Amino acid sequence: MLFINSCKKVLTGFLFFISLFIISISCDSIEPTDELKPGRRDYTWTVDTLRANPFLYLSAIWGNSPIDVWAVGSGGGSDKTIWHYDGFSWTTDGVSRYIEPYAVHGFSDSDIWIAGGEGNIWRYDGNQWKFSYQYLITGFRGFNNIWGDMTNNIYAVGFADSANISSAIILHYDGKSWSKKMIPYYNIQFLRIKRDLTNGLYYLRGMDNNGTIVSLFEYDGNITLKNIYENSFSIETNAIAQSIGSKVCFLIGYKINKYENQQFKPFVEINEPGFGGQFWGRSEKDIFLRMFDGVGHYNGSDIRYIINFNKDDNISVTDVALFEKECFILTTDYNNGQSIIYKGKLD
Repeated sequence: MLFINSCKKVLTGFLFFISLFIISISCDSIEPTDELKPGRRDYTWTVDTLRANPFLYLSAIWGNSPIDVWAVGSGGGSDKTIWHYDGFSWTTDGVSRYIEPYAVHGFSDSDIWIAGGEGNIWRYDGNQWKFSYQYLITGFRGFNNIWGDMTNNIYAVGFADSANISSAIILHYDGKSWSKKMIPYYNIQFLRIKRDLTNGLYYLRGMDNNGTIVSLFEYDGNITLKNIYENSFSIETNAIAQSIGSKVCFLIGYKINKYENQQFKPFVEINEPGFGGQFWGRSEKDIFLRMFDGVGHYNGSDIRYIINFNKDDNISVTDVALFEKECFILTTDYNNGQSIIYKGKLD
């Protein structure tokens, strides 16, 4: 069940190759950011393999620190859907819980939330996971994402299917209780919510139940929900909302954009068919890219692979957790039915 500034110019008309692993890009920036340092690539990598059971694939990762990281996933045994890393090893407490976790988010080592199937939300208080809330309707329901910027301002988004009517839902936690937000009806499910701290607005990604239409929305946190992008789903039109620092940025096709003055303004274009349609970033010069055959990295001037998968490996990057000098890249190894976590550390 986890969105670069450079000088104003467009690099076109030629291709440049620095190594076998360099990907050609062009960049069109909006304003200078000479104060940003290029993201480093000299990671020391270690690999952890988590094989819980044949049907469990971890799908989300979040960490309070590099020695306090959580990864969750649905399917398989209900006693192995939540994993924790303490700086030495990954473990699960083996407790069966009535939840299929799709998302994890937190604020400290004693305030962590997971949300998922059947409209369930659980909370970790530093000692144990406790049931917090269930969205009750007759039919299918679930939360695809949970996110907040403060402990009394948390949102869970997903879908509710009742009486042959499917609708997107947003729930809010105010520090005391969960409540459903009254929003216009959309026959989709929300997959993600992020807040842009520079303007205070929220941005959501949605998709219809058939997986054929992808949408982006701008939300004021109350009742005003505006559709800002909608298109049929393909690799060229896919849309993602993701935080980079304090700002939410948007991937549309092969371009990473800012949304300013009601317009998408691209600042990175990825001219590479191996791009896998997802990104995570510390800053606008330190962005990780999902590739079909590994992990790419943008440092403000070019893109290079920092992890390569063998061409016969059926491995896909599912989520990334970033810290100042460390990163955790969660992948799914479909050939062997396991989750693999690549841990990168800078000296």
